[in-house]
Amino acid sequence: MLDRIQDNLRHNLDRVESLVSTYESHPDAQGAGRKSVTVLDILRAAVVLLHASLEDVLRSVARWRLPAAPAPVLNEIPLVGHGPNPKKFLLGDLAAYRGRTVDDLFEESVRAHLEHSNYNNTGEVSALLTSVGIDPASVCATFPELQALMERRHQIVHRADRQETVSGSGDHEVRGINKQTVREWAAAVNRFASELFAQL
Repeated sequence: MLDRIQDNLRHNLDRVESLVSTYESHPDAQGAGRKSVTVLDILRAAVVLLHASLEDVLRSVARWRLPAAPAPVLNEIPLVGHGPNPKKFLLGDLAAYRGRTVDDLFEESVRAHLEHSNYNNTGEVSALLTSVGIDPASVCATFPELQALMERRHQIVHRADRQETVSGSGDHEVRGINKQTVREWAAAVNRFASELFAQL
């Protein structure tokens, strides 16, 4: 399982780097000065893909480790087919699952729960790590960079990277972004994942 998660991350980080390289080779990205919003959208797409790559690592680790979590952790996950919120269920509710093992139900319930999971800040990352038995303090060195990545991804996805207030002749309606920042965030995701994998 760990090998597959690592392979997926490598592939996803290669895709991010491919987008940054595409930006670098774009004719409108050459020379000095601020680049156009449309050519910088290539880097914005790289940020969104990078965040998705981080979430893929987190979900994959959770899918692997949560089914074996202790009861208090499992109590926060609803039984598959019973809606998004944990709740009590009657014995008859289990009739639909006849022939399956309890372990099967754990795995299916975790998988269904994770389909709706998002990790938008390092507090949520810490909570997930704790739920799978990993001390967040052991992997938190890159949290400042990850938090910056997550905040920027939110700005891009929910506000089209537009600035709330624009004033003065040097300001622009859409925030700037540069390839170095994206590469630094990609390196932080890779370092975080390496530290996480070492704990598994």
